[in-house]
Amino acid sequence: MTAVQLINIERLIEAAHYLERREREAEHGYAALLPDRSEDSGSKRKSKSKKSAGSRSTHNEMEKNRRAHLRLCLERLKELVPVGAESTRHTTLSLLMKAKLHIKVSCRQKLCTLISSAEKLG
Repeated sequence: MTAVQLINIERLIEAAHYLERREREAEHGYAALLPDRSEDSGSKRKSKSKKSAGSRSTHNEMEKNRRAHLRLCLERLKELVPVGAESTRHTTLSLLMKAKLHIKVSCRQKLCTLISSAEKLG
């Protein structure tokens, strides 16, 4: 296997792990939990200073960079995973699900190849 193929497989495995983690979190309701808003939020807003404005812009810039990196990773994943011709535009979830399926199929094929090779030797 070439180094590029190994890197591609690693990316697919990372995507599959992400999908599995996301599914587990959804099963346990982690994503559905909302923060408790029972505290008086008005007093917190009054205590904010100019420092929070700088923190906000820093946060916005970091979030912008995070989304750009995620977009780049998804574009790379699209190149690695056969997505089919049913649509030119794919959602993140559909792309990750197809990547997960592709990984499973690839692993099964490799396992079958290894088993047949072992049988020929044995």
